[in-house]
Parts: sequence; structure tokens; C-alpha cells
Amino acid sequence: MAISRLRRNVPLILFGVAAFCIAGSYLLDILIQREQQRRNAELYLNFEKVFSNGPASNFTRGSERVRKNLIVVSHGRSGSTLMGDIFNHHPSVFYMYEPLQSPERVMKGFRGGNINYSQMVDHFLTGLFRCTFDDPDILYDMQRYYRKPDHPRISQAIASPPLCPYRLTDPKWNPKLCHPMTSKALGTACRDHYDLTVIKVLMARIPENSIKTIFSSCNSKDVDCKVVFLIRDPRAVITSSRIIGFFKETGGRTALQGTKSYSYKRCKQTEENLEYVRRLPDSLRERIKIQRFEDLAMNPLKELSSLFEFAALPVLESVKTWLKQTTHSSRAACNHMDGVDVTCTKDDYWTAINRWRWGAHPHEIDIIEHNCAKVMNLMGYRPVDRSNDLLVNRTIPLFRETFEAKHWFLH
Repeated sequence: MAISRLRRNVPLILFGVAAFCIAGSYLLDILIQREQQRRNAELYLNFEKVFSNGPASNFTRGSERVRKNLIVVSHGRSGSTLMGDIFNHHPSVFYMYEPLQSPERVMKGFRGGNINYSQMVDHFLTGLFRCTFDDPDILYDMQRYYRKPDHPRISQAIASPPLCPYRLTDPKWNPKLCHPMTSKALGTACRDHYDLTVIKVLMARIPENSIKTIFSSCNSKDVDCKVVFLIRDPRAVITSSRIIGFFKETGGRTALQGTKSYSYKRCKQTEENLEYVRRLPDSLRERIKIQRFEDLAMNPLKELSSLFEFAALPVLESVKTWLKQTTHSSRAACNHMDGVDVTCTKDDYWTAINRWRWGAHPHEIDIIEHNCAKVMNLMGYRPVDRSNDLLVNRTIPLFRETFEAKHWFLH
């Protein structure tokens, strides 16, 4: 009899179980939604704290002067040297080429103590964004690095008055005549002679490989920070990185284990940073500009205007003339003042954006397109999908004019 009653109640029991599951699923969705809302609110409050200065921070607020900074962030072999050099040629900019090399080198030679690399970088950037250079070990490394004869003009501000007696264009200019880079001399030149500090840093040298780390060093009312996130076609980045020696293949040429590991790691970092940017409220996302290298290479003067508008800099004819000449040149035109190969920005940039197409192995391209599919989709890069006809036809660009990440921004 009990079994008979149980059978009669089976539909009711099943209905109850289904209702419970639906209700549980609904409650779970609500909890997930609330947790996401909490995280978004927390993210917003954190960035409100970091960026509480607001748009007016580009200028002097009352008696307090706010120091403006712009940080170019990218992976190596993405065109960041050209991007940085654009700002390097503006007379209002105190530009530093890869300044995180200094704490990286200092940390490698550091013995003892409780400081780690993340702490050293945070302290260095916190000071740099205020034109303060108070670490003697880093200052000593900077003196050696920025005065190298191998790349005399990687920072025109550091190679010009008041830090040097003559300008780079003067025949009498000689790095041996430049003044020692003391904390006072460097800080005074940066603070009193230039309106904007611009640095270019590689993602690999940023603790946690995240833009968020950069912004955490700007957490003060007396500094204003913006970021240009420079992204290039991963197929170009990875193949160039292999050629220059950023990584080596393991397991034989056909295994391409180095390409598999390197492409996965770099594209994962790009993907995570893009997701971080996407989640920001519109008002805070305005402080970040995604710049695709291919757009800069194809339309340098148009992109120059957009970059300088973002940085609140006037577009000067001298910079336009230099950029046009530089992007319509050749690597053979590099000379001593341009520095070593990695610091010279002269090239035919239409050729540069397509160079990987005739230098990469099809299997290599296949691996990169697999590991970087999401980034390529977000940034509008067209996969060749093993089509040799598409790969070799250079009249067909492998990037679309519009792309998803472009629509995240108001500028």
C-alpha cells in the first residue's frame, strides 16, 4: 500500500524536485549576479580612488600641481619603440625608453634585504610619476644606460639641456659633456621643463603582467595617469620574437614547443588585460587607449593626431614631418644617432606589417592562430586558416578596419 501511494505521488514528487532545482538555479543566478555587481562596484571604487582627480587633473588644480603621465604598454616586438619615439620627438615630453630595465637589472644584482621586484617597481614608478628619482642604485644604472653611445637619443629629454649642454642637433653634442644624472638634476629637469612624462614599458617587466599594476602606482591626487595599450598581430609578434631570440624552439623544429608556450603565454596576458579593460566603467576606461600597430603603420599622421589628442598635446609640424619620413624609410637608413637595431625606428611600415607573412612557417602560423584566436577576434585580425593563397596575397590585409575592442572606447 505504501508503494502504491508512493507511485501515485511520483508526479508530485518529481514536480517538487523540478521546482526545487529551478528555484535553486534561479537563486544561484541571483547570487552570481550579485557577486558580479559587488566586484564591479569594488572595481569602480578602487579606480575612483586612483582616478579621483577627474578630467581637470590635466591642469593645475588650485595651488596643487598635478603631474601628468602617459604609459605605453605592449609586448616586445609590437612597435612600441616607434610609439615611444613619437612622444620622444615632442618638446613638451619627458620621455623614458623602457625605464623598468633599471629596477630589473638592479634586482638581479641585489643581495639580501626584504624588498622584492614588485616592491622595487612600485617604489620606482610611484616616484617617477612625480619626477622623483631617489633610489641611488637605480640612478646609477640609469646613468650608465641612458648615456650609452649605442643609443644616444633614446630619450631626447635626458640628452638635451638642462641635463646636457647642447641639443642633439648641435654638432658640439657629446654624451661625455652631459651632466651627471643626480636625483636633483633629473627631478628638476622632468618637473620644471616638461609638461608630460611618457614612458614605454614591456608587459613582461610589469609585475603580474598587468595594466592594473601600473595604475596602482598612480594612486594619489598629485598624479594623473593614462595608458596607451599597444597591440600588434600576434603572428607578427611571435615570429619576430623567435627571430630576435626572445625564446627558443625545443623538441626539434617540427615540434615548435617554444612557439606553443610563448604564444599561449603572451596571448593569455593580452586577453586578460583586454578583459580587465572591458570591465571598467566607461568613465574610467577613457583613461586607456587601445592602439593597434597596424593602424599606426598604415595611417601614421591620422593616428598621430588621435594619440596627441588623447595625451592633450598639440600636434607639431616638426613631429609630423619626422614621422612621415621615418615610416617611409628603410632599415638601411639607420645611422649611429638612431642607435642599435632595436632602437632605430626607420622602416617601410607597410612592409613591416606584412613581413611575417613571408617569414613564418605555415605550422608556426597555425599554432599561433590556435593559441591566440580570442585576441585575434577581439582585435580584428583575420586568420589565414591554412590558406596559402590568402597568406601570400599581400593585397589582402589580414586585419579588419573595425573590431570588437574598438567599440569599448569613447575616443
